[in-house]
Parts: sequence; structure tokens; C-alpha cells
Amino acid sequence: MMSDYQKYIDKYIDLLSQTCYRAEDYGKDSKISTRQHNNAMRKLITLRDVIDADHTLAEKVYSNLLKNDSMRVRHNAASACLNLNINVKESEEILEHISKTGHAMAAIGARRILKRWRGEIGPDDYS
Repeated sequence: MMSDYQKYIDKYIDLLSQTCYRAEDYGKDSKISTRQHNNAMRKLITLRDVIDADHTLAEKVYSNLLKNDSMRVRHNAASACLNLNINVKESEEILEHISKTGHAMAAIGARRILKRWRGEIGPDDYS
């Protein structure tokens, strides 16, 4: 029997798979259209709002996602964890690793998330 929170995990991973993640994911030759990406992102934001509203659910879902094989899933989950102040040490370690070994967009994103988390830049600073 599927756990109560497994459906959230599965949906989260499915929606992430429908979004663009690397520079080469964008453009006319992409497998994912801009419309598909935007629709998936809207659904993902709504799903995150539901998960984040329940602290116990958030801890279970995000701790599971942090262990996922996909760097994309771990990256996204680590960001969510820092926003909720849960699984902080593991999230920082994941983002540090991605900032050093991930492809360009992921590395830049991980560094930016960590800088914001540490108060080195503001939420509207995109440098």
C-alpha cells in the first residue's frame, strides 16, 4: 500500500520532469515547450504550497526527495527545505555539491540559493 505522502513525492517528481532545467532544455528544438514548462511550474508551486502548509508532511516528503537519484529533484527539495528551515545541514551539503559539480545553470542556482540562505544577498538580487 502506498504511504500517504508517497503520492506527493510521485507528483512532485513527475511535475519536475515536465520543466526545463538546463539551458539546452529551452528553445524550438526542446522536448518541452514553454507552455508545458509554465503549466508544470504552476502546478508544482501549488503542490509545494500544499506540502509546505503541513510541517510533518513537508519533513517526510522533502527528506525523501533529498535522497532521490536526480540532481534536479535534490536541488529543488533542498531549496524547499531551506525555505522551511528543515533538513538544513543536508540541504546545504547538497547545494554545495551541486554548486561545484552541477551543470552551469544548476551550479549558479545552487550558489544563489546558498547566498540567500546565508544572508549574503537579498531575495531580489539576481547577481
